[in-house]
Amino acid sequence: MELAGLFYIFAHIAVAAWALIWTWWLRRDRFALVRDVFLVTQLLTVAFYVALPTAPPRLVPGAGVSDTLAGLWGREVADSAHLLQSPYAAMPSGHVAFALVAGATFAAIGDRRWLRAFGWAHPPAMAAVTMITGHHLRLDAAGAVAVVTAAGGLVLATRALGRRARAGRGAGRVPAPRSAWAQASPG
Repeated sequence: MELAGLFYIFAHIAVAAWALIWTWWLRRDRFALVRDVFLVTQLLTVAFYVALPTAPPRLVPGAGVSDTLAGLWGREVADSAHLLQSPYAAMPSGHVAFALVAGATFAAIGDRRWLRAFGWAHPPAMAAVTMITGHHLRLDAAGAVAVVTAAGGLVLATRALGRRARAGRGAGRVPAPRSAWAQASPG
């Protein structure tokens, strides 16, 4: 349980930072995309925390889940954890969301077989650790999948619109957006 607690605390930021630094140094052509997906993921995650504050299972009295943070670091440290993050920031799981973005980065563009394998293994490992340590439920992990999917979709759609606008300016004008109905109609 101690190893799971340490993984939960340290792998979250370390692996996300590794993905960003690795992409910056070795895949600069993909860095802006990865950075933007991380940023939009964080924005959406925080929006959910503000709109729907949810306590993690470890803080719910009578839930039968021990507070592994207090067990690992002591009650004083566990009680002061709110200085870094809201104690009501369980849904969606930011740990799983960041693990998904980092894992997808390594799995998709990793230059070594072990790195791609790590990319596939890291998100499920983080999801499992968040649940066994009492920090999140399966629903929180599913929420993370939804947030990352939405973030990726928003980033890709924004980039596609930007390319269209730049292509239109190259021809001297920006084409007006056409609805599916207008495209199907003759004339």
